[in-house]
Amino acid sequence: MSYTTIRVSAPGSIMITGEHAVVYGYPSIVCAIDQRITVEALPLTERRVEIVSDIGPPMTLPLEFVSKGGRYRFILSAVEFFSNRLKHGVRLTISSKIDPSLGLGSSAAVTIASLAALATMVGEDLGQSLYTKALTIVRRNEGRGSGADLAASIFGGMLAYKLPTELLDKVPAGEISAEITQLPTPPILSLCHSGYKTPTPVVLAKVARSMVGREAAFEVLYQRMGQAAADAIVFAKKQDWLAFGAAISEYQGMMEELDVSDPTLGKIVGDALACPATIGAKISGSGLGDCVLAVGAVPIGFFQVTATSEGLRIDD
Repeated sequence: MSYTTIRVSAPGSIMITGEHAVVYGYPSIVCAIDQRITVEALPLTERRVEIVSDIGPPMTLPLEFVSKGGRYRFILSAVEFFSNRLKHGVRLTISSKIDPSLGLGSSAAVTIASLAALATMVGEDLGQSLYTKALTIVRRNEGRGSGADLAASIFGGMLAYKLPTELLDKVPAGEISAEITQLPTPPILSLCHSGYKTPTPVVLAKVARSMVGREAAFEVLYQRMGQAAADAIVFAKKQDWLAFGAAISEYQGMMEELDVSDPTLGKIVGDALACPATIGAKISGSGLGDCVLAVGAVPIGFFQVTATSEGLRIDD
């Protein structure tokens, strides 16, 4: 048996616009950033999976009885896809340049990198099935997910992303193809972390409860959100960054209508917009915590993030 190590890395990402509405079939924008997660896969003689990570304690499990919960649930779900095809065990060593407390698409990046490493190990062509498997994993672990951050981790760059209608309410089965278009990147993107986080499934559940009995009003809101995201895509293609920033800020107002903002996030957005060079600001992600995005400037309390055109990378 060859003991060659397979080394794969994938970038994290930030949501630019389109949150929440994207899972109803409306367009969104996501951007890969130059912070990456690396997965090294080494074959083992024993049929077991070992996980060694710089973001958590080591774990060892029999390959036939992979648990899919806990801290390493995305990685273990990836192993499950290939456990019957692995003729040996595997040690997965995870190293991350992404601060997991900031989100930044770390779950998507580690899912893509783990799947790609294991697929390479068993000789499977990555192709479209990589995205399909990854979206299945995300939806099994988090419920309703768009997969926009997965696309960023695979392809890199700033992407316009839209789900096919048949995927809106079910876990994907078979090959799928989201609408993905590369976009130019704004000159400056920066983030400010709020200092707290509400898990995305909790936020989605809150919104779902609010929709009960108000479905028509929410549909109108999602249509408006979708139009604002579509406008931002048009402006990005033209590199009209002032109009792009205005569309970003418009979307923030709709996130407030959706009740996924709060006074702390609102103040961070307001402080960002008070910076003369800022052309737009909004929550990045599902809301009720995590980060605020500013476009065109690095306001006080923000840190600049660098977009990357490099997506999934498999090293020789």
